[in-house]
Amino acid sequence: MTSRSRAALLVCVVATLPYVWTLGDYFVQDDFGVVSLLAGKPALSFFSWFTRTWMDNIWGFTPDEIRPFPALTYQLTAIGDAGSPVADHVLNVALHVANALLVLGVGRMAAGLTRPAATAAACIFALLPVHPESVIWVTGRVDSMPALAYLSAFLAYVRFRATGARHLYIIAVAAFFVALFTKQNTVTFGPAIVLFDAVVLGRALRPSWAWLRPYVPFALLTVGYLLLRYALFGEVARESLLTPAGLAAFSEMAGRHVARIAAGRVVPLGPLIALLGVAAAAVGVAAVKGGREPWHTLRAALFFLIVWTALGIAPVLVAGYESPRHVYLASVGWAIGIGIVIDVLWRSQPSRLMKPAVVATVTLLLAVYAWELAHEVRRWRARAHVSRQAVMDLEREAAGAPPGSLVIVDVPPRSWEWALPFAARPPFATVDLTRRVRLVSPKLLYCCRGQWHDDTRQTLAAWAGDPAHPPVIALHWHDQTGRLSRLDGREDPYLGALMRAAAETPGPDALDEIIAGAVGAAAAAAP
Repeated sequence: MTSRSRAALLVCVVATLPYVWTLGDYFVQDDFGVVSLLAGKPALSFFSWFTRTWMDNIWGFTPDEIRPFPALTYQLTAIGDAGSPVADHVLNVALHVANALLVLGVGRMAAGLTRPAATAAACIFALLPVHPESVIWVTGRVDSMPALAYLSAFLAYVRFRATGARHLYIIAVAAFFVALFTKQNTVTFGPAIVLFDAVVLGRALRPSWAWLRPYVPFALLTVGYLLLRYALFGEVARESLLTPAGLAAFSEMAGRHVARIAAGRVVPLGPLIALLGVAAAAVGVAAVKGGREPWHTLRAALFFLIVWTALGIAPVLVAGYESPRHVYLASVGWAIGIGIVIDVLWRSQPSRLMKPAVVATVTLLLAVYAWELAHEVRRWRARAHVSRQAVMDLEREAAGAPPGSLVIVDVPPRSWEWALPFAARPPFATVDLTRRVRLVSPKLLYCCRGQWHDDTRQTLAAWAGDPAHPPVIALHWHDQTGRLSRLDGREDPYLGALMRAAAETPGPDALDEIIAGAVGAAAAAAP
């Protein structure tokens, strides 16, 4: 086996092992809505998704997202059994492994790392504790999948610059097209290759056709994509979010994201910046003493640590909310930047002292990341366990309750936020439970926040006016164990009176408090 194959195999193993135990974990949160919608779409829907949103209006509004390629993957993983998450998890882990291999390639080709340093960078990327949301959560694919297309396009472009091979340029353009129609955050690709050429390759900016020509197809694709977004949604890139308050919030959010990438959690940035300063100084000194081209090394470090990370985080400005998965692509810059530090120190003198020190430091860093990653994986597995238990318990309770019963469902939001009513219908339940019983829940669990108040009041009114006087049942699941607590209105008449009064509650906040009180009583009644 060649050294190249051994490096690739090691990266595959490191990227797979932390997540292989999650392949059978159940759907959580948005997964229920996304899977139930896309699994039932006709095969040829793929082509229509280039000119409309992929989510229809299942969340009570029309998302400004043109994502035919992610939508296609849900159709494919649903073949056989849409209610099983195994195929989705296998695909998500495969995407993460492929991205780690691409980091290995980018480290070698774009940063000029030796194979051991590039392998270390790829392993660091694979073990970053910020990634579980993108890998374990089925819907998190919307960040690992565009990263795959983006990195593929970037690596092909870098190799084109090195070899002049036209087919690599064509691959870069095609991969960028896929990236755009996977997620809108990939519009930063054009600036990324221009800045790579300028910063790393030292290609001077010149107002000439010869300088501009390699960038034209990427620019045209970007402009065409943004114009399509404007035609469909009335905005190019959610520019309505670019308010003074939004800009102020972004600066704080960006700092938290940098901390998440580097440390796996939100930590004070001061010590982290100081550490990076010391590392940069050490790299500069080591590069000079080691006989390398110090300016080339520093330019590569500047591009990946600063430029790449900044471009990766920039789309968060118009995301509208904060999530660790939003920096999946940005984290590549951190991993390769650390790889540059490793490479320079590895080559520095005296090698008999530096090499063991570098090996020990890299091993310690990987161990720390692996420990933090394992903790995050356990958290996501607990969410999936609670979710699966809630699906099974709810179906059993609905089957045993009199028709028309009011069932109050309280699953921890970490497991079921946005999940209802999808989680109570096929392919997750055997039958549509909403046709047998009347389901209500706290606001966070409902698919459509803007419609929750009206829909819940209508459900309560229909139950209260039912001449058969069906009972009310409150169900609550423990957020760690998934243990069900149950309160039956036939045992506690106050519960029925409370829910009849709730039907007349005018405001959503007051209604949410009443439902929370009902499920709180169920939790308190648990033995």
